Amino acid sequence: MENYLRVLLKQKTFVALLFLIIIFFLLDFFGIAGFFTNAVQKISNPIEIGLYKSRIDLRNFISVFGEIGSLERKKNDLEYQNSLLLAENASLKKLETENKLLREQLGDKIAGNKLITVSIIGQDPLFYSSKIMISKGSNYGIEEGNFVVLKNILIGKVSTVHNSTSLVSLLTDPDSKVPAITSGSARGMLEGEFGNRLVLKNVVQNESLQEGEIVFSSGEADYPQGLVLGKIKHIDKNPAAIFQTAEISPMVPFEDLETVFVMQKL
Repeated sequence: MENYLRVLLKQKTFVALLFLIIIFFLLDFFGIAGFFTNAVQKISNPIEIGLYKSRIDLRNFISVFGEIGSLERKKNDLEYQNSLLLAENASLKKLETENKLLREQLGDKIAGNKLITVSIIGQDPLFYSSKIMISKGSNYGIEEGNFVVLKNILIGKVSTVHNSTSLVSLLTDPDSKVPAITSGSARGMLEGEFGNRLVLKNVVQNESLQEGEIVFSSGEADYPQGLVLGKIKHIDKNPAAIFQTAEISPMVPFEDLETVFVMQKL
């Protein structure tokens, strides 16, 4: 009898979930779901921002005190005192860095584009390493296809837009393909791969690739020309293959980003 009740309860739960999914699909089909989505976002966005920033701050906090613990073991009073000051001023330095970034970005000019400052409020739970969620959406005129940058570094492209948030596909997203050119003039296609990897592909064998070279957007396929994509980390050159490939390191760690800029054409 007890097993029968458990099975019945599971069946009722499944039916209820299925019913809710059908209702939401119908609301979305008739254009009504947006009202509920926006209401949920207004409640969840502050929570997501707090969790995302707390994770970064906690990691930095642990790193700082890890250094302090190491210095204590070394019994070096001068270094120990410096690290204590570093810990005490960590939040002030963080704020100073953010303000400097804003000033520098506002000073940069990307021809024909307006820059919208946005905060990163979290990652897409289904695509943790390749998609991020930003704090503005259609309420600020953001559209699908807008490019996202940090100074002259391309971070990714807006893939989904809601009223007050948007989803950005990073360069590491498996669907990301950016026509690229190296500082040595070798041309190829920068592609994201599963596992948070960046690979420069379709580089013909007679082109020269060097570790440490900077990779830029070539300006094809509607991408702006000259944005920095990354740096060559490792080259895979097989004489029997038609093309050579190279593993690319991002210029900034995407997981540590807090503020980025959305490009809008004027």
